[in-house]
Amino acid sequence: MTPDPDHRMGGKRFAVIFGATGLVGRHLAQRLAGGGFEGLCLSRSTEPAPYEAPPGFSWGSVSGEGILKVPASAALFSLVPISALPALVARFAGGDRLIALSTSSVLFKAKSSDPHERDLAQGLRRAEEEVQRLCEDRGIAWTIFRPTLIYDPGRDANVSAIADFVRRFGVFPIVRPGTGRRQPIHAGDVAQAMAAAPDASAARNALFGLPGGETLTYREMVRRIFESLGKRPVLLHLPLGPARMAFFAWRALTGARYSAASLDRMNMALTLDPAPVREAFGITCRPFRPEFPE
Repeated sequence: MTPDPDHRMGGKRFAVIFGATGLVGRHLAQRLAGGGFEGLCLSRSTEPAPYEAPPGFSWGSVSGEGILKVPASAALFSLVPISALPALVARFAGGDRLIALSTSSVLFKAKSSDPHERDLAQGLRRAEEEVQRLCEDRGIAWTIFRPTLIYDPGRDANVSAIADFVRRFGVFPIVRPGTGRRQPIHAGDVAQAMAAAPDASAARNALFGLPGGETLTYREMVRRIFESLGKRPVLLHLPLGPARMAFFAWRALTGARYSAASLDRMNMALTLDPAPVREAFGITCRPFRPEFPE
């Protein structure tokens, strides 16, 4: 991928989106195009693009291990897993801003009952620190966001997975009392924050938690999903012990890769303070009212 370093059209700024086929990619490309950027949507995938690039943007691929030449003043947006980003940053030649997406799992899985999740959280934190070091070595200002539960009805693997379960069985099991707090954030709101970062002075060399616009219990989140599907909420409240037995049986039958620690989190607060993002970017995220496609 070697765009012309001096390429501009009508004075527009240049942006490069790495991992543009991901959940946030479509929303981010549209936000940037509407905000005066042109640029590239990049992916490692050889499959056809999952959406049409907005005006001023085109699709490209990231392949091989060579240098990635980008315009010197380009804003670089990363939607790739943060663990893969250090190797990508090491290949940059150009760019003066990096806005990257990490995950709040860095915090919420650090004390998980599952040792694999604890290792994952440690690895994520190390990757964040390595990205910061590499950017500082190259004179690139960085911003890293740690969003909470990202959803985009019909496309994500979290909220939409609950909806699929509800459609199939008409009921959803919850480890009682199901009062762990959640702040689901729409992929479009993640894109809003990322697109605002290049023009926010407080975003330079800073890390932000990125919660959704509403705090609700896990139980209420599931109720909202039922209601969005036009169904009467039917929640099966289970003690932790029976819930674990049912979980392992379900995982054995379906091959699902979820950790049993997810049951513990149904009654844990996985919340972040929205004030820093609101003050830095002047944005407010939408409340949780998912609209699922037919």
